[in-house]
Amino acid sequence: MSVTSARSEGRLAVIRDGVDLPEDQARALWRAYSEHMERNGEDIDGFARSHGFVAVRTEHRRGRAVLFVSSVASLPPPPPRQSRPSRAPAKVREAATPPPKVAGRRR
Repeated sequence: MSVTSARSEGRLAVIRDGVDLPEDQARALWRAYSEHMERNGEDIDGFARSHGFVAVRTEHRRGRAVLFVSSVASLPPPPPRQSRPSRAPAKVREAATPPPKVAGRRR
């Protein structure tokens, strides 16, 4: 049986590591995903961890809700984005001796 003939043709689909899951498995995973999200307030990373996935995301494609799950990391996560570009440390000026005070003059 080929992957294409076993893939989910319903309105819900799951693609795990690039392969479509059969409809019964896709529905079961969607059910678990929905229940987790209701219980845990949209904690998608928690769902991924609790089910042994590295990453989970949802997408709408051609009238179907698609749950993409990855059980292997293909790329390392991007580094955290900084709000401002980092700068090289400013050079410290050497303390210059202040000019001597002149008595009787005000600035």
